[in-house]
Amino acid sequence: MDLANVVANLRRHWDDPSWWREIVLPFGVRTALVQPYFRYVAGNDGTPVLEEEWDTLLVLDACRYDMFAEHNTIEGDLDHRTSLGSNTEEFLVRNFRGGRFDDVVYVTANPQVSVRLDDPFHEVIPVWRESWDEEFDTVLPDVMAEAVREAAAAYPDKRIVGHFVQPHYPFVGERGRDLLDEQAGMELSRRMADGEEPVSDHMNVWDMLQRGLIDERDLREAYEENLRVALPHVRRLVDDLDGLTVVTSDHGNLIGERPRPCPVPMELYGHPPGVYAENLVKVPWLAVEGEERRHVVAEPGTATEPATATEPDATSDPDDDPEATERLRDLGYLE
Repeated sequence: MDLANVVANLRRHWDDPSWWREIVLPFGVRTALVQPYFRYVAGNDGTPVLEEEWDTLLVLDACRYDMFAEHNTIEGDLDHRTSLGSNTEEFLVRNFRGGRFDDVVYVTANPQVSVRLDDPFHEVIPVWRESWDEEFDTVLPDVMAEAVREAAAAYPDKRIVGHFVQPHYPFVGERGRDLLDEQAGMELSRRMADGEEPVSDHMNVWDMLQRGLIDERDLREAYEENLRVALPHVRRLVDDLDGLTVVTSDHGNLIGERPRPCPVPMELYGHPPGVYAENLVKVPWLAVEGEERRHVVAEPGTATEPATATEPDATSDPDDDPEATERLRDLGYLE
């Protein structure tokens, strides 16, 4: 973190009560009280995804269970699980870091897979590298669904993970686009994966909400629309896949709710790390049975080794962490 940048922003905002009240105070309370509560008191009794039965795992990024249950159009057996993480980094690290999974091909629209994991799979297919939508700064769900189809055909003897971006921002539906002229996409994560400076081009939707630039009801509707945009493509994909397909999420979101069971009386937004409130870690688990299970094998002469639950690297540079970068931006330390 550039000390000169910190000093400059403190000079710019020190006499702005709203900056201290809306940005600095919530950040400080969350860091000092909420995250330690979940880390040392409540914990997170999540389920590793590789301990579950599936041939294809379709991950809808940042999809709350209640929202999925309300809008889902895919026929199957809907249940829920507790995710190992409250953001994508924790989901990836705690499910996959430290293991070797030669029976898994990971197809991803989210660049964080390339940032957080050191090639633990038989193959990683980074759809975002070849199919990035420059207008939306993300990968659209139709493109992602086709990439998963191609991977399933190319690797008939592997388990397939398909990691979609939606319903995570940016909002790509008509209402979401009308609501926001400019919004951050996934460009911060893309730049991290490409070794560039990890910055966003615009403010993300949670920052906008906290600063009163958009209404909570409008944001919720746009968020739900993002899910509805993705679901038809996911439904058609599920119909085309063989074996047992599960639709789930890496984490949910908080939309102005208290992080229960933590007793701290504050409202939180988005998916901060280390906050294992119900609406952040309760994720859908929709199982759809195909006619035949996939015959899955690892590479000849190798075995699939389970990952052990690990913490995100506490010694890493916070500038390499998109969540930390966004928090620094919230505090005005980064432009």
